[in-house]
Amino acid sequence: MGTTGFTAALALAAGFVWYTHRRKSLTLDGALAAAFTGLWVIWWAGPLWLLPLFFFFISSTLLGRLNKYKADAADAKHGQPRDYRQVLCNGGIYALLAIWMPGPLRETALTAMTLSLAVSTADTWSSEIGQYFRQKTVDIWRWQPVPVGLSGGVSVAGTAGGFAGALAMAILGYVLAPDHFDLKWMLLVTAGGFAGMLLDSLLGATLQARYRDERTGALSDRRGGQNRLTSGVVWMSNDGVNFWSNALVTFTGIMYA
Repeated sequence: MGTTGFTAALALAAGFVWYTHRRKSLTLDGALAAAFTGLWVIWWAGPLWLLPLFFFFISSTLLGRLNKYKADAADAKHGQPRDYRQVLCNGGIYALLAIWMPGPLRETALTAMTLSLAVSTADTWSSEIGQYFRQKTVDIWRWQPVPVGLSGGVSVAGTAGGFAGALAMAILGYVLAPDHFDLKWMLLVTAGGFAGMLLDSLLGATLQARYRDERTGALSDRRGGQNRLTSGVVWMSNDGVNFWSNALVTFTGIMYA
């Protein structure tokens, strides 16, 4: 990209930071992290590959607005502007893999990048759709009923939503690079994105910190107050679960690319 093109990209990034922070879609640090991620992708992969990031961001934001209430058991960040940790844990691996795009590993990079965002999209769509429909939710590890919104909980609607998110990202990847992607590739990305959503739920049910209110006995992902840690490890947050499920599935998928 030439100097003129990158200057234009910087101007658009500044406008993005201003607009998303003003609309309270992102915190200021989240908007800056997202802008940096976008510029990084433009530099290494080209502006075309911003489209998957925009698709993930816009679809996740719109689905998040379906849930006008705040689920009692959800992470404290749910329904709030996304901060830099959420941005990087969902899109950071995608951006990092863009480094491979200019060289001989371009084909692998295309697959891995799309798979990474398929995991993020599946997980986010699953969470938002599951909380919107508020169906019976069970712990994926213990298979016991849990409150809607609790990490590690799964429902029929949320699971279907996660599959739809993974498939949507696979279709977008095919549209952007039809010469590279075929049916086998689309199945890999869809299955990998769906598996990443399930792994996210499994890590959420086993490793993520889970708290119980000593007054009411209610379970939640929120620390502080009268909440006491009952399972998981205190340093494993929902952001950490998102990152590790994404990383594990993406780099496993590279071996089959």
